[in-house]
Amino acid sequence: VLFLGGSVTDGHNTWLGFDDSYAKFFIDWMNERYPCRKEDGTTGEHVSKRTKQNNSQTHFISWNHVSEIESFDLVVIEFNVNDSMINENPHTLEVKSSSLEYNSCWYSEVLLRRLLLLRKPDPVAVVTFNADYIGRPWTNEPHNNLESERKSLFRKNNEPLSFWISSMYQIPLISASAWLLPLAGKRGTSWQFNVTNPYGTKAFHSDRCCHPKRFGHVILSLVLAYCFVEEEKIMTTYGSSETMEIEHDFTADAIPVLRDPIYLSDEEEKMYVRRESDSYLIDFTDPSEDRIWNDAIAVNEGWSWYADNREKDKFGLIANDVSGGKHLSLEVFGGKHGLVEISYVISYENFGLSLVWIDDDRTSGKKEEELCLKETTGLIGSERGVEILVASWDEKASVPTVTVLRQRVKEGQPKFIHICLTPKSESRQGKENKFKLLSVRLY
Repeated sequence: VLFLGGSVTDGHNTWLGFDDSYAKFFIDWMNERYPCRKEDGTTGEHVSKRTKQNNSQTHFISWNHVSEIESFDLVVIEFNVNDSMINENPHTLEVKSSSLEYNSCWYSEVLLRRLLLLRKPDPVAVVTFNADYIGRPWTNEPHNNLESERKSLFRKNNEPLSFWISSMYQIPLISASAWLLPLAGKRGTSWQFNVTNPYGTKAFHSDRCCHPKRFGHVILSLVLAYCFVEEEKIMTTYGSSETMEIEHDFTADAIPVLRDPIYLSDEEEKMYVRRESDSYLIDFTDPSEDRIWNDAIAVNEGWSWYADNREKDKFGLIANDVSGGKHLSLEVFGGKHGLVEISYVISYENFGLSLVWIDDDRTSGKKEEELCLKETTGLIGSERGVEILVASWDEKASVPTVTVLRQRVKEGQPKFIHICLTPKSESRQGKENKFKLLSVRLY
């Protein structure tokens, strides 16, 4: 079972991390309820797999983290909270809406269509899981004003959009919200936040965001398990018949047939789903020790590859210095469309600002001396042909983001991409000044 999720799936803020998460509990239940055997007849087991990407957008960017997994049968997608933070879509080839619906559903649709075309080695089953059953809008004061926040209902956890895009592709959607929010508040708001209420906010959440305690993860796994058992009953018992006639799944045919895209243009479908356009990817999130990206590094002055999270499993190329000046030069080659994409992490504290530019100079020493050791502004950066990557924001979360640069690189043309960390600004939260680079992609 492949779990594609954010910090809830990772078991963030539980004692054991992933081993205290709903995903681990669900796999344990699967092995009890549906024991399996290997091809040679010996006892086997269901196992979990997961990636280290946090939303639909970053799985779009680092799709190889899914496609290169040798085999899996079921995918559980849990992206509600993180997908609601996708505030732009630099990958679209058309001028479209900048709304949350468009940005979130565009990436979700690419992800779903890619999964439906996968063979690992057989077609995979896909389930959407809305695991954040209360989240920020329902957090008690003083963190939020319940009187105003409650009016947004599920908007901030993206549940209506998950339901919409999943239903259009007839993908089952299992919602913890539909189960547990009524249980939490059935005796009134005061009971919802009462610590003795086993289904209430205080029993479930470990922080002001959306992260369950261990007990909350047990509840989430029970929601998944119950829905699977109910589906099994429907499939095996239908009226007087022994088995139910299942609607034909055209996506599982030898030549899969997908519905027409909802948000994607024909060109985007060819490029991003059918993969008919090649791209050049430098991926720093791959945890393997191969480090095939080493060949692309022309100059490295102060950037280190490591995982900076508590679980030590989310890798990136990181610069960290309050004085700035850390310079990285990457040798790249242009893709068909000339687009250059930079993926990095943004956070509310300890993260700063980097500059990026493209030229023919391996070292680009003059620009480095002029800009990288000084605090700069958006105006100065744009005047000098240098773009700014801002890795800090006010939201109490650390999430990946992506920028497509204004500057283009012609197909097959060799160039050098330069990224440098600028000095820490006094206005930024935290004592550190980091920039975590996830990937660079040209297509």
